Amino acid sequence: MENICIFEDSGYENFLPLTYSRPVFELRCGFKTLREKIEELFPNARFYLSMRDYLVPLFSKKSLSLNDFRGGDLLFINGRMLLKQKPDIKKEGIYYFGDEVAFIYVKEKSVENLDAFNYKDLEKMRLEKFKVSDVKLLNYPWDILKENGSEIRREFSSFLENQNSSSIDVDIQGDKKQIFIGKNVEIEKYTLFDTRKGPIYIGDDTTIEAFSRISGPAYVGKKCLIKRGRLQNSSIGDVCKVGGEIEDSILHGYSNKQHYGFLGHAYVGEWVNLGAGTSNSDLKDTYGTIRYNVSGKAIDSKEQFFGCVIGDNSKSSIGTMIYTGKKIGFAAHIHGVVSEDVPSFCMWAKPLGSKPKELYLESAIRTYSRASKRRGVTLTKDYEDLIKKIFQLTKDERKSCSISSEKFSLK
Repeated sequence: MENICIFEDSGYENFLPLTYSRPVFELRCGFKTLREKIEELFPNARFYLSMRDYLVPLFSKKSLSLNDFRGGDLLFINGRMLLKQKPDIKKEGIYYFGDEVAFIYVKEKSVENLDAFNYKDLEKMRLEKFKVSDVKLLNYPWDILKENGSEIRREFSSFLENQNSSSIDVDIQGDKKQIFIGKNVEIEKYTLFDTRKGPIYIGDDTTIEAFSRISGPAYVGKKCLIKRGRLQNSSIGDVCKVGGEIEDSILHGYSNKQHYGFLGHAYVGEWVNLGAGTSNSDLKDTYGTIRYNVSGKAIDSKEQFFGCVIGDNSKSSIGTMIYTGKKIGFAAHIHGVVSEDVPSFCMWAKPLGSKPKELYLESAIRTYSRASKRRGVTLTKDYEDLIKKIFQLTKDERKSCSISSEKFSLK
């Protein structure tokens, strides 16, 4: 396939607040993002990305623009696709998974006659329609969490085909061939790796402190710090600091949960800091399935285990407790017990006697700048503009929850 366009559809809304700050295909699962998995399957293709306009300045550098289309056949792939193998597509047409567009394949002659490359415009063309059943379209955050472990197993096997096995001397329960340890990794004594349920990958320049236990399947990125942690069936992005107990969860890069506390069946964005003792519940005391709010409607996840979703740049104070199936917005600051969804740019401390207040935009930008500077990252104009845009996009979110714009204070 000469040309691939990975596109977003309206399904990105089901993944808010995570997708306020990234296209849906930049969500992580296993080793890589959804986009990276697709690109890996088509090493010789030219890639184009179709996303919301305000995300283009930050993410368009990872591909060509459709305005720069250079000719050839064009395959559109839904950005919510968890693609594990090349699709068997030879005929021009629209390929549906259920009622949703999974692929659109347009041959060069048809492409030349197009005025626009938007998949919505293509869907209106008189193209033959096909059904596909052997693909995985992700619809909700728990879909990603459920696939994470199997993706770690699959990608680990693929990764090791071109790598030498680790020679570092560590304490392992299970098959030693199921662990890979990168360069310049420091592992203190009294650390245990358990590969009996899956492989373990440790990225370069990572430090693992004594009395940590890592159980596969597990992926830990580059330049991370594991502080006396218990980690299992989870993916940790680059430059994270984690400790306490983490299971069945995904963390994007530059996020911290380095103190005691439990994080389970949770999806955590970038630049999140969870204070000491922060814990979430991932199981109701009735053992029933967990409901989750999507676009203002509570839906049944049909999952017995599902924790929380935390948007980028959010912070929790010491001792914060988060109920099952709760959503913490972009740049939200939470205190005490969180038994409701928290809007973006919100200071939340209801159980501590303070009414929810709006986090001032200037404060959100200043907080990010301080946090990123500590990790050697400079606030760019593009990222500052992104924060400002998300602040505008989430105004109604705060208004619907009667969030006051008065100055926040704890009584």
